[in-house]
Amino acid sequence: MNENKTDQQIAPLSPRTKRLSRDVVTNQMLFTAGYCLTSGGFLVFFAADLGASTRTTTWILTLPELVGLLAIFTPGLLHWVKNKKSLFLSCSILSRFALLLVPTALLLPGSEGRFSLLITAIVLMGGFQSVAYTAYLSWLTDLAPEQSWGRFFARRNMAKAAVLVLVPFGGAMLRDWFRNDIQAEQWRMTGYVIAFGIGNSLQLISLIPLLKWEAKPTIERVNQNETESIYTTQTKQWSVRSLVFILIFSWWLSFFQGLTQTAFFLHSYRNLHISMTHYYALTGCMYLLQLLLSWWAGKYTDRNGYRDLLIASTLVVSFSLLFWAGSINGNWFWLWGAYLLWGGFGAVNLSLQNLLLKVAPREKNTLPIAMRRYGSGLIAGLTGLAGGYWLEQMLANNKAVLLPWGEVNPFLFLFLLSFAGRSLAPLWLLGVRETKEKIV
Repeated sequence: MNENKTDQQIAPLSPRTKRLSRDVVTNQMLFTAGYCLTSGGFLVFFAADLGASTRTTTWILTLPELVGLLAIFTPGLLHWVKNKKSLFLSCSILSRFALLLVPTALLLPGSEGRFSLLITAIVLMGGFQSVAYTAYLSWLTDLAPEQSWGRFFARRNMAKAAVLVLVPFGGAMLRDWFRNDIQAEQWRMTGYVIAFGIGNSLQLISLIPLLKWEAKPTIERVNQNETESIYTTQTKQWSVRSLVFILIFSWWLSFFQGLTQTAFFLHSYRNLHISMTHYYALTGCMYLLQLLLSWWAGKYTDRNGYRDLLIASTLVVSFSLLFWAGSINGNWFWLWGAYLLWGGFGAVNLSLQNLLLKVAPREKNTLPIAMRRYGSGLIAGLTGLAGGYWLEQMLANNKAVLLPWGEVNPFLFLFLLSFAGRSLAPLWLLGVRETKEKIV
């Protein structure tokens, strides 16, 4: 059960936590702006304009998740590097150097060489970034007091969502302008090169606000011996069990999310003919809703805990797949419903991350962070590959899925299967218990 609190009982953020929050927000905004111009949908559209096949597109979509599992080596690397801050900074810089290989692919003459270099860049960039993120998130749990995690991480997520509303749309317009201008046909990739250069620079600059913060926490622990005693007792009673259920929930959800990874892109790009500008208009509205929900969820979870909100928001978001199913006949306006429901990820992401951080041992939380974030990514990547290859075969042979009641479009089959799996995922959270006491 969760401990209920009134609004008056929520302690305001301390001056130190506010300063830390401002620096984290600045870091997140700069990093996310750079990410929008170098990764995700922008990178996929770049590959598509280079002539990537369905199989290559599937690999580009899933490789960041697959190589992210390298984050499980973070605990071992910390024994060598000695502190989370140094590991975060060094791996972040190495990831930025790896990104330089992406626009370099344009210099190669053949498509085989281009895509080989592109995939190499994705592997290196994803591996370094996964370790950097794991060390970064664990470092923040050392710096920020636990009783304020809801509002603290909500501000970070809001900063991310705010940037994702605007920056990708501007990058898409730049790309579309270069692509559609007949006089600039020979420069059709110029927009991408400019975007990658700006994005990489922004991600490097994003490190500056965090440089002044200490590698080890200086936050005073209240009644440290008593807290450790409480935590030891809790660990024996529920912590391991709850952690296992959280991981199973996350992995289960990722399995069914991964199934539709390639299907979403191919259906949007080939069947619905959505331009990059329209794509980022949809995602912009989604992130605007995530921003608003993150603000509310931060306050709510500091009062009431994370589990119940995670259950409810996961159920709501799962119904987005029904809107994807409605778009099968070619009307892309159905996707507005899906992307609006995806705004619920503002609550899902915050509550899932903080629930795991609350359950995991504070001084040894890098492995649970990696297993949740990148173990889920590995599963989503593998099911993404499987779903993509299966879909490619079905489309190549112009086949439908044979079910007892008739033939079903392969896209529709994946959407409905994913809906069923996602809507059942919250059942795993019924085995999770939250403690009333907070380790501060």
